[in-house]
Amino acid sequence: MKPHGIVAEALAELDEAAVWYEEQRAGLGAALIAEYRDRLALALEMPKSGSPAGATPGGSEIRRFRLERFSRYAILLATIRGIPTVLAFEHSSRRPGYWRVRLG
Repeated sequence: MKPHGIVAEALAELDEAAVWYEEQRAGLGAALIAEYRDRLALALEMPKSGSPAGATPGGSEIRRFRLERFSRYAILLATIRGIPTVLAFEHSSRRPGYWRVRLG
């Protein structure tokens, strides 16, 4: 996988979702993590393949990459100071746009 960053809040969101799924059924949390990694790897290879989700204050595009099996979740990715960075691991039906405060 290409080098990238992830904001602490996005990592916490991913961890929280994985724990919840693992509590529902053994192995499901690991499946979520695996799909996240696969989708992120693809996003890093083809950053324009995500749907537009806005821009950073510096003008960098923010792209949304929806997971397939866990389709309520998406990775929000932008280039910050030259580094592709995960801004959020977003649940589609919770607090739309909440992650925008992370753009500072």
